[in-house]
Amino acid sequence: MPDSTTSDTKLENEIRVSYKSDALDYVYKAIVLFETNDKVILSGVGKAISSVVNVAEMVKRRVKGIHQCTKLYEKEHTIKREDPQFSKKDNKEDGKKSGEDEQEENAENDMNKDTANRIIEFSTTVPCMKIILTKDEKDVDKNEVGYQKPLDDKDVNVMTPDQILKEKSYRRRYRRGRGGENRFRSSYRKNYYETSMWNNRRYEKRN
Repeated sequence: MPDSTTSDTKLENEIRVSYKSDALDYVYKAIVLFETNDKVILSGVGKAISSVVNVAEMVKRRVKGIHQCTKLYEKEHTIKREDPQFSKKDNKEDGKKSGEDEQEENAENDMNKDTANRIIEFSTTVPCMKIILTKDEKDVDKNEVGYQKPLDDKDVNVMTPDQILKEKSYRRRYRRGRGGENRFRSSYRKNYYETSMWNNRRYEKRN
């Protein structure tokens, strides 16, 4: 099987993790893949590295007998951006524009000619991570630094894809943050205001 570390081609059993998406979405995909595959590959770039580790730990606690092998590497990435000097020049020209249509057309044509000179390219290296999760110990080298043996069965709560979806809906309903913590605080305040202590404080303030 080809190695996704040196290739940009996505494998059938590979899941590319993004830091913006919900971790349970990737856990669901991994468990579905484990139904037909013995090995699942999790990969991420840059900010997504921490998300890759989180997803791997969540999968290991929902599927028994998972061997893990973690690999770190760097990848060269080419970035194309507009030269900031041209953008400043355009802002100055916008303030000096006249109302004549011919001048505007000529300026637009000149702008199209200079499009190639506007874009600058530069290369940078970004950190990448690939985690191999497999049920077959032959797929990994136990002597590698990034190898981790399977968790004890008592630490694993086996779940099906349907159970993962239920867990996701439950977390979405009762997750903390906007609304979740506020509901707790509002209920606390409501109970506090109904006590005799609050009534005594109101009476003292009036007097």
